[in-house]
Amino acid sequence: MQLTFVIPVHNEAPTLAALVKGILAHAGTDDLEILMVDDGSTDGSVGTITELAARHPAVASVRLGTHRGKTAALKAGFDRARGNIVFTMDSDLQDDPAEIPGFLNALAEGHDLVCGWKRERHDPSGRVRASALYNRVVRWLFRIELNDVNCGFKAMRREVAQTVGSQLKRDYHRLIPVLAQRAGFRIGEVAVTHHARAHGRSKYGLWRYVSGLRDVVLLKLGW
Repeated sequence: MQLTFVIPVHNEAPTLAALVKGILAHAGTDDLEILMVDDGSTDGSVGTITELAARHPAVASVRLGTHRGKTAALKAGFDRARGNIVFTMDSDLQDDPAEIPGFLNALAEGHDLVCGWKRERHDPSGRVRASALYNRVVRWLFRIELNDVNCGFKAMRREVAQTVGSQLKRDYHRLIPVLAQRAGFRIGEVAVTHHARAHGRSKYGLWRYVSGLRDVVLLKLGW
């Protein structure tokens, strides 16, 4: 199989059909799977995923049961991924499937993991400032040359997903590029379009950034 898309889902029912349509339109191949990992949704996302799987053979449902967070959702997807290339995307349509070919081109140039860079972000100003601080800290501590370490839109070779997936714990999904670089993989970056959220609301609050900085320190200390 060529491509696997791992999509964590938590209460994003209105966006899922458009996301699947976009992925199928821009993936450039029919040899793909879209793993929609439901992370304890309560808004009807499970039913929407079931309907999409019935209409599209590429769509598969993975259910965590209770809300366990993005790291657990990505790990569950990585454990089931069969594609040679594994993408991660958020399910809120802020990531644009039209960017998929750019990631594939960057991988073809020799990178093992390509991280998106939301050069212009359409998020609340407080979240943008917190993310900028987080990225500066991570770049300084780990000597990683990325502008947007925490971008959820990524593409990686399957061996990267397997290696990193075995190390995912706490909220380490933010540090996937750091884990990959530490394992000796070649890291790259592509600028991507970031859309304003059209449905629902962000799941991110101040505590997410506090816990993110905590995990940075723990990883640096080898914990």
